[in-house]
Order: sequence, then C-alpha cells, then structure tokens
Amino acid sequence: MKKFLREPLLHFLLIGAALFVVFGLVSDRTPSNADTQVVVSAGRIEQLENIFAKTWQRPPTEQELKGLVDDFVLEEIYYRQAVAMGIDRDDTVIRRRLRQKFEFLTDDMAAASVPTDDELANYLAANADEFMTDTTYTFEQVYISSVHPGVDLESYVASQLSALRAGKEVEGSSGLLPAFFDTTPGRVVNANFGAGFSASLDSLPAGEWQGPIESGLGLHLVRIESRVEGALPDLAEIRPLVGREWAHEKRLETRRIINEQLLTEYDVVIEWPTEQSSDNSDSQ
Repeated sequence: MKKFLREPLLHFLLIGAALFVVFGLVSDRTPSNADTQVVVSAGRIEQLENIFAKTWQRPPTEQELKGLVDDFVLEEIYYRQAVAMGIDRDDTVIRRRLRQKFEFLTDDMAAASVPTDDELANYLAANADEFMTDTTYTFEQVYISSVHPGVDLESYVASQLSALRAGKEVEGSSGLLPAFFDTTPGRVVNANFGAGFSASLDSLPAGEWQGPIESGLGLHLVRIESRVEGALPDLAEIRPLVGREWAHEKRLETRRIINEQLLTEYDVVIEWPTEQSSDNSDSQ
C-alpha cells in the first residue's frame, strides 16, 4: 500500500483531479471575449522597464524584458481567474487592501485642490490655537525635597525663600534638574517638572523669588527672569505647515462626503445577534 502511495502515476492523477475541480469552478463563470483578451500596452512595458531599472540600477536585457512581460501576462490572467472564482471574497486582507486603494483615490481627489491665500488665512484664523508658538520662560529654581524627616517643611521652605529674597545663596535639595532654564518653551518645562508646571509660572511676577510651587518631584522656589508669551505667527512664516494641515482636513472632508454619498446608494441591513440586539434595545 505504501509503495502504491509513492507511485508518480498516483500523484499525477491527484494533481489532474485537483485541476479538473478548479477549472470546473472557473467554467461556471465563463468570461466574455473581452475578458479573455490581455493587452500589454507600450506604456505598461515602459513602466515594467522603469521598475526594473530602479531596482537593479540598469535597464533590463531583451530577454529579461520578455520575462517581465510574460510574468505580467500570467499575473493578469491569475488575477482574472481568481476574481472569476470569487476567491477574492470574504478575505479580510484583500478587502482592507481594496478599501485602502479606494481611499487613496479619494485622497488624490482632495490633493488636486490648491488652496488660495484667503483659504489658508481663514484656516489659520479658525485654528489659531494649533499654530500658536509656545510661551518661553527664563528662570532660576531651587529644588526642595518634600522628604525632610524631623523638620517642619513649611517653616524650612519659608526660611529658604527669605534667604533667597535677601540675596543669599541656598543649597536646596540635590536633584537632577538644572538650576537655570534659558528661554525654555512651556512644553519642555512641563516635560521636566510635570504637566501644568508652566501654567504655575504664568501667574508669577518677574524679578523676585516666589514659591513654593509644587511639581511631580517636590517643591520649587522660582525666580522668573523673563517670560515671552506665545503668539500666532503670520501666514507667510508658517505657510507650508498651514498648507499641510489644510490639505489633511480637506482629505478628511472629501472622504466624509464620499462615504455619506456611498451609504445613500446601498440598502444596509445589520442583523445583530439576538443577545446583542436585546442589549441594544434595553439601552435605548
């Protein structure tokens, strides 16, 4: 029996049977004459040549080009046969890829729009918060750890603050943060001290030691040297950035409009599972 299973003739018959089944499935969806014609245009051949040249840094030989064309023909035939057999259906990867390609087409439609100066200016004004420059801070700080066993922390902080205001030097607690920050953007301040620390600096007058201000690390005595408020730049300064954001919003808007139009052209029926359906009814 094992010898029989190893016979080449048996393998040939099994392969033949499998091909018979495959071509039987295809024959149920006989393509039209137009579908059986594969045209490889001069433009397509030029594209195949360019792809080869970019990959191998040289043009293909005559034999290599013929191989590229032959492979493209087989690829096209395989594609048509696969579609005719319906094996592209219910395949998550293929469905997602086709959706992605369709979205690329809608994005290309939006990308064809070139904004005018007025459109960009209006977009900048409507989204000013997104383009504001960061407030910058120049300040000194003395770090005081909140852990001082046997010491009244409030009195200790007050004495340190008095000493600083009197022009004396204090050691503070050891820490990793530098004692001086020069023209530092608020986002960087917050990255060092914790979220919201820069907002605490906004209320401090410049030129005098203030505090304590709490951070994620402990307490800080701070002297603001200067503070430059954030501002909205002129369009000319940030035109490329505004243009990119405008184009992104345009793509999303175009896709939303197309999605709404497509949904009106289909009768969508959603058959919720029984349990989920009852849950949805109870929640309404």
